[in-house]
Amino acid sequence: MGFERLYIRAKHNELIEYGEEINGYFAEIDISTPDFRDNLINAFDKIERNNIEIIWFVYDETGMQVDIGYSTKITGQYLPNDTPDIKALEDYIGVLITNGELADITKVYGYKTDETNVGGFPSINLITMVYENTDSTNGNIVRSYIVLNSPKEYISIVANTAERFVMYVSIITLLIAVIAVIIISDKITKPIVNINKVANKISNLDFSETCEVSGNDEIGDLGNSINEMSRKLQDSIDYLKQRAIMLRNDLEKQESSNKTKKEFIASVSHDFKTPLSLITAYSELLVEKYKDDEDAKSQLMIISEQAMKMNLMVNQLLTLSQLESGTAKIDDSIFCLNEAVESVLKDIRIMIEQAEIKLTFNYQDDYIVKGDYNKITHVITNLLENAIKYCDEKKIVNINIKEIDNKIRTSIYNTHPGISEQALPNLFNSFYKEDKSRGGNSKSYGLGLSIVKAIMEMHNGNYGVYNSNAGVVFWFELEKHSD
Repeated sequence: MGFERLYIRAKHNELIEYGEEINGYFAEIDISTPDFRDNLINAFDKIERNNIEIIWFVYDETGMQVDIGYSTKITGQYLPNDTPDIKALEDYIGVLITNGELADITKVYGYKTDETNVGGFPSINLITMVYENTDSTNGNIVRSYIVLNSPKEYISIVANTAERFVMYVSIITLLIAVIAVIIISDKITKPIVNINKVANKISNLDFSETCEVSGNDEIGDLGNSINEMSRKLQDSIDYLKQRAIMLRNDLEKQESSNKTKKEFIASVSHDFKTPLSLITAYSELLVEKYKDDEDAKSQLMIISEQAMKMNLMVNQLLTLSQLESGTAKIDDSIFCLNEAVESVLKDIRIMIEQAEIKLTFNYQDDYIVKGDYNKITHVITNLLENAIKYCDEKKIVNINIKEIDNKIRTSIYNTHPGISEQALPNLFNSFYKEDKSRGGNSKSYGLGLSIVKAIMEMHNGNYGVYNSNAGVVFWFELEKHSD
C-alpha cells in the first residue's frame, strides 16, 4: 500500500507535467496550420508510451454535441483484432459531462486531476481545456478538452511488483548482513576474547599465554601491546624476585648480626657488673683508708665516680637488651598518668633543685591510662633527666598532659637552642649523640632515648621530638582507658 500511494502521487505529478506541456503546445502553435494535428499526434505518442490513454474531443454545451478528435483506444494504439469500443468512450465522456467534471474548468489551459471509477475501472485522469471558440453557424460556444487517463490497475501491479522486489531484496540483504555480521563479529570478537583471557591471566600474574595477533589493525596493535606488557612485567617480576631473595638474605644476615651484637652487649654488660662492683667497693675502702692523703683521696674518688658511671651505662645496656630481645614483658595495669609524673618528680627532686630548674606541670583532668606502670615511669624519668641535662641557661622545663583524639599525650619541653633537622630522626637510636644539639655532655651515653623508644614500641604507642618556641619538645602517647 505504501508503494501504491507513492506511485499514485507520482502519477498525479506526471499527468500535471504532461498537461502543462500540451497546454504550452496549443498556446505556441496555431491550430489552423496543416501539420498541427500530425505534430500533436506525435506528442501524444510520447505520452502514451508511459501507459497513459489520451482523449481529445470538442464539446458544444448548448447543442449537447460531442465530436471525438482523438482517442488512444480508437484512433491510436490498440490491438488489430480488438474492435474499437466507441460506445464505451462516448459513455465515459458522458459521465464526465454529467458529473460536472468539465464545468469545473472555466479558463483555457485550466486543468484538474482526480481519480474516477468509470465502467468499474478505477483510474487517474487529468482534464484540460485547450481552446474555446464560437460556432459561426449557430453561435454556440464550443470548447476543446484533452483527457489524460492512467489506469490504477497498472499502478497497483507496478506497486506490488516493487513491494515484492523490495521485500526480496530486503530479505536477501538481511541474510547477507547477518552472514557478514557473523563473519565480522567472529573476526573481531575472537581476538578480543583471546585478549581478555590473556589480560585476566596477567592480572593474576600468570604470563604463560600470549595474545594471538593475526592482523595489522587496532586490535592487532592492542594484542602486541599486551604481549609486550606481559614480557616486561615478567622480566620485572623476575628481577623483583631476585632482589627479594637478595634482600631476604641481607635481612637474615642483618638480623643475625643484630642478634649477635645484642647477645654480645648483654653478655659483656652482665660480665662487667661484678668487676665494676668490686672496683666501686675497693675504691670506697681505699678512700676511707687514705682519707688524710688529699691527692690519693682525689684520685680514688675519680676511680669511684667513673666506676659508678660505667655501672650506670651497664645497667642501661642490660635494660635496653632485655627490651629489644623481648625477654622483658609488659605488666599491664590501670593507673593515673598525672600521679606517675608526680612520683617521678619526687624521685628526681634533688636533681631539679641542684640544676636550679624552673619546672611547671600542667594538666586539666585526671588522665587514666593502661600500661606497664614501672616502664612508663622509666620513660618519664629518662625524658625528664634528658630535659634537665640539656636545658640552656634559661633553665625552664614544662610538663603538659592533654587528650588528643582519645589518646593521652605527655609533652616535656625544655629551653634549648634547637636540634638540627638532620639529627631529629636519629635521636632515639642507640649511642647517638650530636655535639651541636646535645651539648656533648660526657654523662650521656645515648641510651636513655633508645630505652624510651623500646618501651613505647612495646606499648604500641607513638612518640617523637620537635623544635618549638626556643626549645625542644619530647612527647609520647598512651591509649586512654575507658571504663
